[in-house]
Amino acid sequence: MAEHKIEEIITNYGTELRYVAFRYVRNWAVVDDIMQEVFLKIFLKLNSFREQSKLKSWLYKITRNQCIDYLRSKVVKATVLVDEMEDLRYSTDGMVENEILERFEREQLYQQIEALPKDYKQTLSLYYFSDYSYKEISDLLCKDISFVKNKLFRGKRMLKQIYESWDNEPVPSSRQSWEMT
Repeated sequence: MAEHKIEEIITNYGTELRYVAFRYVRNWAVVDDIMQEVFLKIFLKLNSFREQSKLKSWLYKITRNQCIDYLRSKVVKATVLVDEMEDLRYSTDGMVENEILERFEREQLYQQIEALPKDYKQTLSLYYFSDYSYKEISDLLCKDISFVKNKLFRGKRMLKQIYESWDNEPVPSSRQSWEMT
């Protein structure tokens, strides 16, 4: 019975779910791995599905959560950093220092966003790191566009306060910084 239902779900929703996963991770090879996990979770949790919500919404939520788990994994972060450093090693355009600084600033932004509450973290990550529009974020999170605009506005304001507080911190003299290390 459950096997038949899983086959039906894969047939009816498999392609749509793959595209949802791709919009998060932007890599078809990774999508295949994620979809295996998604279908396994669906199989294991099919008995717990309550008809109170739509099946399609439930499937999208599982797929989205699996993608978010993947993006949060340290393996992805470590791989991206190593790949980027390899690219920089062979860069010959003389702008290596600028690229390193930009990537450092992007990593700082990522860390600050990760420290924010969940709603802000999701919307800001999708906006800054995946370059999604308000409408796309609204669709992905199954939230009204006004919710997305509100979270982005408030999240940006929180980030601005964090960065402004850094500007107000006293910078140690070179002697003090050596003593600290």
